[in-house]
Amino acid sequence: MLFKRDHSQEDHFLQRAVQGDEEGFEYLVHAYRDLAYTVALKIVMNREDAEEVVQDAFMKAFCALGEFRQASKFSTWLYRIVYNTAITRMNARKPGLPAPEEVQHWQQSGALEQADRKRYIDLALYRLTEDERVVITLFYLGEKSVAEISEILDLKKSAVKMRLLRGRKNLKEELERLLTDETHDLL
Repeated sequence: MLFKRDHSQEDHFLQRAVQGDEEGFEYLVHAYRDLAYTVALKIVMNREDAEEVVQDAFMKAFCALGEFRQASKFSTWLYRIVYNTAITRMNARKPGLPAPEEVQHWQQSGALEQADRKRYIDLALYRLTEDERVVITLFYLGEKSVAEISEILDLKKSAVKMRLLRGRKNLKEELERLLTDETHDLL
């Protein structure tokens, strides 16, 4: 698993953080920042904006920690804050949305190598809708269940399943198209 955690230790630090202990909150930041960044990046498609989204989301979470009632897992609550913060950032800059810097470079790159697989997947993800990108990221990278994604995104489970189905199909089509283009460029 990419983001596996010790939940008893996590609960201990969560309780400390709720009581205002900075070390407890620092543990939570360290434990969740990578996936929070990945989720934000897949939405805002820009590294600097993703970093700001994560920072803002953790600040919002810290300020609202007293309101966390543990009806869901902390990660679910936090990723909902990250998601909402990223969507707000996207809506604020929607007109004239530039493509990520990497996209232009990837489109000009040469033959497919082992190390380039991640680049092609990222490029294919970029071409999906925002909704599909987020669900695919949470499911595969974050290893979240359909129920958890449903809670994070405030969607019905059937809607999450449909987005996963569509996202997988569109991701496959984009990868096939990208790799076909690469093959034609080589020949």
